[in-house]
Amino acid sequence: MRLSRHPCIPIALISCLAQAAYAQLIEDVELRREDGHAIAQIRFVTPVQYVRSTIARAGDMAQAHYDVLPTREHLELIAAQRTLAGGAGMPRITVHDEGVGRGDLSRKLIIRFSEPTKFHIRAGRGNRSIEIVLEGLGAALDAASAARPSPPPAAPLATPAAAPAELDAKATELLASAQAAHDRGDFAQAVEQANRLLELPANASSRRGQELIGLSRLKMGDKARARSEFEVFLKLYPNGPDAERVQQQLVLLGKSAETPRARPAVVATATTSGSASTFYYGGQSKVRTQEFLDSPLSGLPELQADNTLSAVDQKQIQANVDLNWRYRDADKDMRFVLRDAYSADLRSNGVNKNRLSALYFDHKSFVNGTSFRVGRQSPTGGGVLYRFDGAQAGYTFAPKWKVNAVVGVPTESLLDARRHFYGASLDAEALTKEISGSVYVVQQVIDGEVDRRAVGTEARYFSGGLSASAQLDYDQIMKGINIASVQATWQLPDTTVFNFLYDRRATPILSLGNILFFQDPSLPAPARRVSDLVASAGSTRVLRDQVKGITAYQTQGLVGVTTPISKNWQAGADVRYTNIGEIKPVAVILPQGQPSTGDLWGLGLQLIGSNLYSARDTHVFNLSYMTGPTYHGTLLSYNNLSTFGEKWQFEPSLKYYTQNDSTGATSKRLTPGLRVSYKLQTQLTVESELSYEQSESNSTGRVESSHRVTYYVGARYDF
Repeated sequence: MRLSRHPCIPIALISCLAQAAYAQLIEDVELRREDGHAIAQIRFVTPVQYVRSTIARAGDMAQAHYDVLPTREHLELIAAQRTLAGGAGMPRITVHDEGVGRGDLSRKLIIRFSEPTKFHIRAGRGNRSIEIVLEGLGAALDAASAARPSPPPAAPLATPAAAPAELDAKATELLASAQAAHDRGDFAQAVEQANRLLELPANASSRRGQELIGLSRLKMGDKARARSEFEVFLKLYPNGPDAERVQQQLVLLGKSAETPRARPAVVATATTSGSASTFYYGGQSKVRTQEFLDSPLSGLPELQADNTLSAVDQKQIQANVDLNWRYRDADKDMRFVLRDAYSADLRSNGVNKNRLSALYFDHKSFVNGTSFRVGRQSPTGGGVLYRFDGAQAGYTFAPKWKVNAVVGVPTESLLDARRHFYGASLDAEALTKEISGSVYVVQQVIDGEVDRRAVGTEARYFSGGLSASAQLDYDQIMKGINIASVQATWQLPDTTVFNFLYDRRATPILSLGNILFFQDPSLPAPARRVSDLVASAGSTRVLRDQVKGITAYQTQGLVGVTTPISKNWQAGADVRYTNIGEIKPVAVILPQGQPSTGDLWGLGLQLIGSNLYSARDTHVFNLSYMTGPTYHGTLLSYNNLSTFGEKWQFEPSLKYYTQNDSTGATSKRLTPGLRVSYKLQTQLTVESELSYEQSESNSTGRVESSHRVTYYVGARYDF
């Protein structure tokens, strides 16, 4: 993280937009105060549902598991990382996101703290956030925010490499300088020197430095910041003669609490954070039929040209950049975000791609209540269902009310069709302490025709351990419901977590443009624009009726629970349901129709262990049974995460899957894997994963076996 007093934004970059993008799910990580606690809110670019968490015995690491909820947007998910710098009693927090199953839709956050911290994890308000509650650190957050800007990551983390004697000598020197400045009445200099002292790792001088900075601010007449510093002191050092002195100062400050105080000055800061990474992905598979293995040819050497038996499946270099610039002062909060992925396919027929997932500038005014965001961005509600290039703006016209407008172009191309949309929404934040929500209207246009006109509402409930949200989206032109969804997470004080999801949505979402993929096969050349089809059909009503006829509805449901059963163990269970409805015959386009998938059920059982042989190991045992009208399958899996020292992290895994279908065909698949990461430096991590899959299938007496090796290796630099 870099600090600067002078903001400089490369706004011109916003015009350099690329095609459809890979998605990093983490949008941002922000801190706020709630009662006496500090809250680190992890916000996502798409709806998610918190499932469970495990906390290391050392108190400096945790894992938070979550599911990605159904969404219209096609997501190609990649790992992401965010860091919050510490200081003034706040720990440095690093959040790493990665996939763990169900096609990367089951994911986990690996959360690390620079020092042991008392905290717990919970679902956030609505369905786009997970929160880390840093217990009792509300005052420390005030001190870190108001008293001094957050230090760059390199500064506090470079110091521990120095010998303890050098650290103590430096701390002693800074304390002496701060004390001397205080004694001669130069309180501003005393605060500056004490700040530098407190940005160092904890040492013998930290205690006196924390008291001294509070006394110096008090002498400067800054009672609000002095109170914050004293509160931080008592959190860190609750006992001793100096603690009694600090407590007395707080008592004296409390007596004048009714005296009006000016709003504390906010130090203007600019920060830059993010990461850059490069990885090489490789893979090769080999297939053999039992007939070949039983033949005399099986003993002959393999030829490189024998592509029917073996092949290189993957040979790719992928580079990712994640840049977050932020400037904040008492009047405004500005952000510039860039997330881009470039993949080079090194196979002979490979295609290189650049995928830009975010490139936007965001501005919020604390003075007049306005906000706007312009550039490539993910939908944030208001009926917008696609990643888009455009702008959205808002105005808070009353404490609980905000009106918004949005206009843009979907980034997903639809043949040669031209699309744009616009909409408006009204947000009601905190209608009560627990309830908030919004209503919206949005219209999308394709080739001059109305593609989609939707009205809808989103509602959110948050109280204690219960977080729930719901959405209803109705298309006025198609006369049909696009989305009806409700999800809830309820967390009890003992960390038991209940999850519920019901989601029914049109698949694909009702829109006129869908007709481009269901055209009359007798046409000499398929149309590439809706305007061409309107001319041949005679009216858009005919096309819309056809779209409704070829649109199925997908229903998904989930009920789950995870609960602690002992100090080191949790148990979980969930039931999942999916059904994609039938499509009735449509003349010319789909004369045979398409049958429903039927009811697809899944039952999952989990056993989660933590801190079994170290202060930071976790183990997840999973048994899943899946069944439908034409098949049933069983999955057994084990995942482990172990850290050794401060640099090494190992994640071995093992999966075994069997399936039988209604035709008598069977298949088996065994997949061991290992992911290893090593920190070369504080900000530089080398990571690699190796996976080996052995499978066998038997269909109508034909036995086929295959082996596949996939791997990646690369490095990520966090700044």
